[in-house]
Amino acid sequence: MRRLSGVLFLASCGLVGGCGDNGNNMASATDNMMTSTLPPITTGPSTETDPTTTDTPTTTEGTASATESSTVPTTTEGTATEGTTEPVDTTAGPTTEPETTTTTNSTMSTMGTTGDTPCQEISVTVQPVKPNTMLVLDKSGSMVLNKWDDDANAATPEVTRWYSLYAVVTQVLTDFNDKFNFGMNLFPSKSASGDYNMQACVVNDNVEVPVAELNKDAIIPVLPAQSNMTIAGGTPTARGMTAALNHLKTLDPAIPRVVMLVTDGAANCSTTAGNLNQLFETYDDNLAPLVGDAFTVDGIPTYVIGIAIANAVSNNNQDGSPNGINPYDKLNELADAGGVPKAGNEKFYNASNAIELSDALNAIVQQAQSCVVPLDAPPAFPDETIVKIGNTEVPKITDCATENGWRYVEPMPYAAIELCGVACTDLKIAGEADVEYYCTAG
Repeated sequence: MRRLSGVLFLASCGLVGGCGDNGNNMASATDNMMTSTLPPITTGPSTETDPTTTDTPTTTEGTASATESSTVPTTTEGTATEGTTEPVDTTAGPTTEPETTTTTNSTMSTMGTTGDTPCQEISVTVQPVKPNTMLVLDKSGSMVLNKWDDDANAATPEVTRWYSLYAVVTQVLTDFNDKFNFGMNLFPSKSASGDYNMQACVVNDNVEVPVAELNKDAIIPVLPAQSNMTIAGGTPTARGMTAALNHLKTLDPAIPRVVMLVTDGAANCSTTAGNLNQLFETYDDNLAPLVGDAFTVDGIPTYVIGIAIANAVSNNNQDGSPNGINPYDKLNELADAGGVPKAGNEKFYNASNAIELSDALNAIVQQAQSCVVPLDAPPAFPDETIVKIGNTEVPKITDCATENGWRYVEPMPYAAIELCGVACTDLKIAGEADVEYYCTAG
């Protein structure tokens, strides 16, 4: 998901040292050591000096440097040694021999380094995490029974809705294969029949193609052929969504999970239907709560795309479609429940031809792209991180809902950042961001 673009500064300046604030090389191990000869250790009475009886020796050369040996003078037979101004009183008692010790210099003048924490100045180029995305596609009989103006040109022949959906899905998989982990499910399954019985409502318990990276070549061969004219069955949307959501719930919740639902009609084939008439001619009210729970409980949004959805109340006919409902209103309700409705009065994406269908799916995948950027390793100094898109520095913020900039997804352990507002849009265009770790403010 991420790639290291190269070290711009120092990946690490040592386990103890660090990099100098002005670019100086880190002192060697011997530079951090100083050797001193301690004064004699006395025994007997208190070692405190009585100013009335004892004179404290002073040196004429000042303090020894950390890299030099400094000898503290002692007296011999009551006579001051060289470098002292007055003799030292030795009547306090016998003395031991001078003792030599080595003391580690724990004071470091390094850039942002404290104790054993290394200085860290690196730059990495990172890419957003790939959302785990299920394409849930309507394969009901109406997808081939009904034709439409595919290219918005009345002079060209009409094609089936499935013909257009196949082409658009192939295009989306091609263009975004490396930006999404796609999976796919069909409702009903390819084994569904066009008969007025339960076989028209069958859906696989497991999805047709599980989510995986670079999954285009796994999905396209599983789709019914573009020119297929034997597609059949009802519209068991809730059953298709249930299998898709169950699969997504098995995946890592730290990675965004998304559903893109495409349908050309209102849902039927309810699992709570008491007879065949209720199975096909009654709208499945279980669908919206199912989608709503996925969003509110599991954080899985559902984008809703409609194919030629009429804004009108349906007739009371025994034709395999729900009676007395407005499918346009039902899909608006579903888009709201999914948590990512389109702005305006029309909450779902309604396409009247393949051009609009392509525009809708492309708009959704652009919106669904993640602005969460995982970090290979957390920064040693999180407050000194700088994020850039191109050559433009992105400001650090605290509220993703109202501000434009970047923030850590979690305060600890700083494993990922999120870009918000305009910065999120810019990241989707650029496809990557530069993250620079500093020891002090850059």
